[in-house]
Amino acid sequence: MSGTGARAGHRAQPVVKSVLVYRNGDPFFAGRRVVIHEKKMSSFDVFLKEVTGGVQAPFGAVRNLYTPRTGHRIRKLDQIQSGGNYVAGGQEAFKKLNYLDIGDIKKRPMEVVNTEVKQIIF
Repeated sequence: MSGTGARAGHRAQPVVKSVLVYRNGDPFFAGRRVVIHEKKMSSFDVFLKEVTGGVQAPFGAVRNLYTPRTGHRIRKLDQIQSGGNYVAGGQEAFKKLNYLDIGDIKKRPMEVVNTEVKQIIF
């Protein structure tokens, strides 16, 4: 039995991608991780439906997906890159925010401005 014959019997692993999706125009939503499984998400519309539930969008159903920096519209599943970041939007236009820094802003420690205590003598 040759090595190539044994490999031919194995089925190819399904493609699984994991992406982080932000809500369009929401500076406080740190993003939601969405897993794209090739067998469960057969079309881009099915993916958008999954994202709608995942990000709990206040604008209703997710109809558009954008890149976070340039607002380039994603139209097909094969344009989505594993580990990528995207912005989910409804019918409204892309709103330019610094989406990639939203989670970092919340994690930064607060700055201590003045810790000096003054004693008042009467």
